[in-house]
Amino acid sequence: MKKISSTRLKSALALGAFGILAACSPKNDQTVDTLATTPPAPAVTPVPADAAWTDANVVDVLTVANQGEVDYSQIGAEKATRADVKKYAKLMVKDHGAMLDAVKSLATKLNVTPAANDKANGLKEETTKDINDLNGKTVGKDFDNEFMEEQVDMHQETLDLLTDLDSRTTNADLKAAIAEARPKVQAHLDQAKALKDKVD
Repeated sequence: MKKISSTRLKSALALGAFGILAACSPKNDQTVDTLATTPPAPAVTPVPADAAWTDANVVDVLTVANQGEVDYSQIGAEKATRADVKKYAKLMVKDHGAMLDAVKSLATKLNVTPAANDKANGLKEETTKDINDLNGKTVGKDFDNEFMEEQVDMHQETLDLLTDLDSRTTNADLKAAIAEARPKVQAHLDQAKALKDKVD
């Protein structure tokens, strides 16, 4: 499984900066060497990688993370062999579905349209890879092992992600939503670790 590194978790979307176009020289009848007379364009200063995200970026990452967990867990709910793994998968679909609905409601309340960035796009790509890997496993112990191992990794990554997102917004409502999600994700992680030990 491709894990999100701490560096990647703390990386943000590098936004493009716009340069100012130099004014055109006035026309005259004489031939002018424009290379010699046109002032150089001002240097473009990139936005630092740790620049603050918009609330729309934070909302989108929260949306993508919860949707990814729902999509991944639905496969576990359908294909897991062990009853306890199947039960856990169904709980993840339910809980992260509710968290997803809460994020969408908050976005409506804040009048924010989720805006993708590199972090959200990276999460989508990782979820797609994880789903493909899971679907490639033979149904049975191999599948159940893969599912639970991934659940431990995903929930640890999500905990780290929530800490990172909290530092990227000053919005009180978003901070409250993140604070509310943290103990739920921790509980999921604890359950996943305990169940993974049984499956192994």
